[in-house]
Amino acid sequence: MLKVQRAEVRFRLFERGLFFLILAGASVFASAAFADVVEPKTLAVANFEFKDTSGEVRDQTAEHEARLKAFGVALQDGLSEKIEVVALPCQAEQCTIKDPGLVDLSRQARTASAKYLLIGQVHKMSTLVGWVKFAVLDLNDNKPVCDRYLTYRGDTDEAWRRAAEFTARDVEKHCIP
Repeated sequence: MLKVQRAEVRFRLFERGLFFLILAGASVFASAAFADVVEPKTLAVANFEFKDTSGEVRDQTAEHEARLKAFGVALQDGLSEKIEVVALPCQAEQCTIKDPGLVDLSRQARTASAKYLLIGQVHKMSTLVGWVKFAVLDLNDNKPVCDRYLTYRGDTDEAWRRAAEFTARDVEKHCIP
C-alpha cells in the first residue's frame, strides 16, 4: 500500500512538473510570437520648404512650386511602401516647419498617432546642384533620430523626382529604427 501511495505522489509531481513544463514552453513560444509583432512605423510628413540661392535671373517660382509639390507626392509615395504615413491636419495649408512651426507640427503628428515626424527643405544652390536637408524627429523622446543632407544634380522635374525617391529610401533605411 505504501508503494502505491508513493507511486501516486510521484505521478502527481510528474503531472505538475509536466504541466509547468508545458506552461513554460507555451510562454516561451508566446513571447517569441509577440516579439515578432512589431509596432507599425508611423510617420507624419510635413511639407518641405524651398530655398533658392542660385541667383538666376529668370523667375522660376511657378516651376519650383510645382516641383516642390511633386517632390512631396513622390516622397510620400516612396515612404508609404514600407512605412505607415499618416496625414497631418494642416496638409491643405502651408504645413512646414516655418508655418505653422515645429511645435504645432509635432502636436498635430502626435494627434494623428505618428511616432515620427519628417521635416525638411529643398535648397537649389545652382542650376546644377541642389540639396535636400531633412530631419526625422522621435515624437516620444522629442529629439532627432536622423538629420541628413543629400545632394542631387540638375533642376528638372526628373532630377527632383529622383531626389524625392532617394530621400524616401534614405529615410527608410537610415532614419526609422
